[in-house]
Amino acid sequence: MQSNHRPQLRRKIRFFLHRWHRRLGLLVSLLLILLVITGVALNHTGQLELDNHYPQSRILLWPYQSLLPDNIGYEGSHGLLHSANGLLLLDEDMLADCSRLTGAAETTEYVLVSCASVWHLLTGSYQLLESFDPAFLSLPEDAQPAVSDGQLVVGSSDYWQKLNVDTLTLEGRVTVAQTSTYEVLPAVNQSISWQRIMQDMHSGRWFGSWGVWVVDIAAFVMMLLAFSGIWMWLSRPGNRR
Repeated sequence: MQSNHRPQLRRKIRFFLHRWHRRLGLLVSLLLILLVITGVALNHTGQLELDNHYPQSRILLWPYQSLLPDNIGYEGSHGLLHSANGLLLLDEDMLADCSRLTGAAETTEYVLVSCASVWHLLTGSYQLLESFDPAFLSLPEDAQPAVSDGQLVVGSSDYWQKLNVDTLTLEGRVTVAQTSTYEVLPAVNQSISWQRIMQDMHSGRWFGSWGVWVVDIAAFVMMLLAFSGIWMWLSRPGNRR
């Protein structure tokens, strides 16, 4: 009686596992495909240069919107001054290096542009004259270029100083200055690489705080599929020989 009961129990367990094996396999199949694609891509990061390319797709970048700085542009006398892909551009013409444009001021003779780590002095026709580190003038991080009485000044809302364009030194304090108005442009990704996105997709972080748990559960489910598949194969008559 007991010998007949064991084969029946084994068949019931095998039928139950077979039914749920297919359902769980279908459930995690799409995630498994994503893990395989991202895993293979990350193994070849160097060859694919994933760490040197930055996607611009809004769909791919939606989890990183808070990390992307505002992209701004200034409409000058010769076109739109803006930054993209680490360059300072006048419309589509490259002027200099610029990781992120933060300010600009223009007089009849000169144009002064501030980027995150470097400032550029240009002629009135937008030809590069000089590039310098803002620390050279002991400028604070929030310093911006502006214009006062037709002269270039630098500083912040409560403290402005005249810029001597010949010696690149600050001279005298002014009380009133006018900053240029800017327009907000579509965000340009210059910091989130393909490698970062692939890593976050692979780990689940790309999907938000719950994404990591989904990947963890999927990994546990795949382990159950492996064990249940092995058990079903071994439990079939003749497979244990």
